[in-house]
Amino acid sequence: MRIFLIVTILVAELFASNFYYEFGEKVELIPNPTIKSSNSVQTENSKDILEYTTTTGKIVKFKNEIIVKCDKSAYCEDDFSDLSLTNYKKIYDNIYLLKLDSSDDIFTLCQKLYEKTDIVSAHPNYVREVKAK
Repeated sequence: MRIFLIVTILVAELFASNFYYEFGEKVELIPNPTIKSSNSVQTENSKDILEYTTTTGKIVKFKNEIIVKCDKSAYCEDDFSDLSLTNYKKIYDNIYLLKLDSSDDIFTLCQKLYEKTDIVSAHPNYVREVKAK
C-alpha cells in the first residue's frame, strides 16, 4: 500500500506542470481533457471555461483571466506593460482583472506577475457554479 501511494504521488507530480501561487503556496494542476461550460447554451461569459484537477484531487474551473492584487503603494500598470499586457481593468483600489487571449499561457503569466515586487498575488479568475437549493 505504501508503494502504491508513493507511485501515485510521483505520477501526479510528473504530470503537474501547470501551477500558480495562492496565498503564497504553490498549487499544481493537471489538465482535464475537456473544456467545460456552465450552461448548455454558451454565452460570451460562459465559453472557454478551463477545468483542471489539483494534485490533491480538487476540481478547479476558471476563465482565461487573472486577478492581480498589487501592493497598496505600488503602481502595477508598469508591470503589466513590461509583460505586454494591455487588456486590464481596475476593479478595486489595488486589484486588477487581466483578460488574456486564448493563445496566452495563463500559468506562465501568473508566475511572471507573482515574481514582480509590486504584486502581492496573481491567480486565475475562478468560476464557481451556483446551484439552487
